[in-house]
Amino acid sequence: MSAAPAKDTHAAQPTLTHSGPPTFDDVKRVLNRTVLSPLALVGIPLLGYLAERRASALPFGDAANWPFPTLELLRALAAAHPRLYKLWLLVLLRTFSHTATRYVRNLGVYGRQRPDWRKEVVVITGGAAGIGKATVEILSHKKRASIAVLDMAPPQYARAPPGAPEILYFKTDVTDRESVKKAADAIRAKYGEPTILMNCAGIAQGSLILNAEMKSIERTWRINTLANWITAQEFLPAMVKKNRGHIMTVASSASYMSLPQMAEYATSKSAALSFHEVLSAELLARYNAPAIRTSVCCPTKVRTALGDGMEDHPDPFFTPNLMPVQVGQAIVDVFDSGLSQYVIMPEIMRILPWMRAVPDWMRRLVNLIANTDNQVTDKSMNRALKNGYGADWDGEAKELRQKVVDRLQRESGGK
Repeated sequence: MSAAPAKDTHAAQPTLTHSGPPTFDDVKRVLNRTVLSPLALVGIPLLGYLAERRASALPFGDAANWPFPTLELLRALAAAHPRLYKLWLLVLLRTFSHTATRYVRNLGVYGRQRPDWRKEVVVITGGAAGIGKATVEILSHKKRASIAVLDMAPPQYARAPPGAPEILYFKTDVTDRESVKKAADAIRAKYGEPTILMNCAGIAQGSLILNAEMKSIERTWRINTLANWITAQEFLPAMVKKNRGHIMTVASSASYMSLPQMAEYATSKSAALSFHEVLSAELLARYNAPAIRTSVCCPTKVRTALGDGMEDHPDPFFTPNLMPVQVGQAIVDVFDSGLSQYVIMPEIMRILPWMRAVPDWMRRLVNLIANTDNQVTDKSMNRALKNGYGADWDGEAKELRQKVVDRLQRESGGK
């Protein structure tokens, strides 16, 4: 562990918002807050009541005196406005499902455990750049939170604003227990015991199975998966003792959809998702700490140095290419909610968990339609490397990166 490098690599200004063309996610967000919200369970029968009252129609009879979803009114709604009634049933089923999911996902502690940002101490691995950087900036500049970043890369986030706690940076190998412990001790000495842990450190190589270096595979697994054990073992015991805290695991859509040339990344992220699930189960069944929140975020392509190794999605409305600040804001919203949540971005990708259960022919049809066989190629990985992905790696990691660069140059004829 050491202090930040002498060369100042911090961003001049934070990126706190993102504006772009409307997407399916925006439409769904509006629907969730209006016609599909639990309030619609009252609003829809009331709408039918007002319509019948205005038309003085007979089917509602005496029920017109009761502008609430009584059984009599619902029967009248079904007879006079069957489409509205079907919509009401849809909202009822959706509300029940969300309520039951919230209860189970939060281990029976249904109430929100909202953070007090004046007291929270946030640890973010991989917080120097990308999604981690965006989350750091939002938490620091909007929430004035106390934050510590554990990363090998130099920090690219903007410094904390005036009046906010200093953002602590520790050049840390998150796969090394002693390195993490030294950083943890320094964090506790400065801010106290961490209450929120975000495991965001992640790398990818984009090699074919037959081309992958064993040391590269091991490094990817250590960072993307095994580091979760090290950080959990360091920070979770204090959370268990108080039965309070929040652990966010940043997985990936690759946790569900394994694509060609993503074996190292996809397998490690599938394992990270399993780690999140087992952690939640153990908090309930073994540690008796059900109030600790555990969340997971599974984005698809994000415009980061790592994401540059994947081709853009072809349909920006249904499958937009995400900006880091969009994912960072979604993660901060999860922390703010005080609930364990399962975030898949963009929304249309919520079909991915189901892809594990559909027949093989259907899965293959989706692959063909989305052209997923060519999402990661030598061309896309070569672009990412030329644009600087991994350029700040050192030691063995630098050597492994150079091997990939040399191989790609040989196979492309030096282009």
